[in-house]
Amino acid sequence: MKRKVIIIAMILMFVISSFYGCGKQLTYGDVVRDPAMTGGDLSFVYDRQSHTATFGGEGEVVSYYIGDEDLGIKSGSRIGVKIYAPDEITDYSNAKLEFEGMQYTSGSFMSKVYDKVQNYFILKPIVSENINTLEVKVTWTQDSATQSYIIKIADGTIFAKP
Repeated sequence: MKRKVIIIAMILMFVISSFYGCGKQLTYGDVVRDPAMTGGDLSFVYDRQSHTATFGGEGEVVSYYIGDEDLGIKSGSRIGVKIYAPDEITDYSNAKLEFEGMQYTSGSFMSKVYDKVQNYFILKPIVSENINTLEVKVTWTQDSATQSYIIKIADGTIFAKP
């Protein structure tokens, strides 16, 4: 009787986790600054345990960038971050990104070099006193759990003005 209860409980847990899409846990990829060092000469620390990338520090200044209306790029203080896919992922066709209220699907956000999809993507969000913590959510495959990364600006960081 006890064995039947355990088997039923295991089946029930499997059904519930499948229904809610808990998904396969993947390792987190690395997070570094973007190659252009968007934001200027800022300190950068990535905490692998909390998946948090922190820019700036006391008295450090986030650079201001003039936008380009034709390209849909807004003016503002920006930072740049490069997020790598987990090593075990090689097909990005089902990858999904949720960032700043937008959703990008089918791996469309992955960087390309000479039309070849790379194993990373780059984000260059506007940051300010009011927008100093951002969350990036990535689901790498249909059956994987969503990974969450935090991008934040350290206390005491200054935001350049135009």
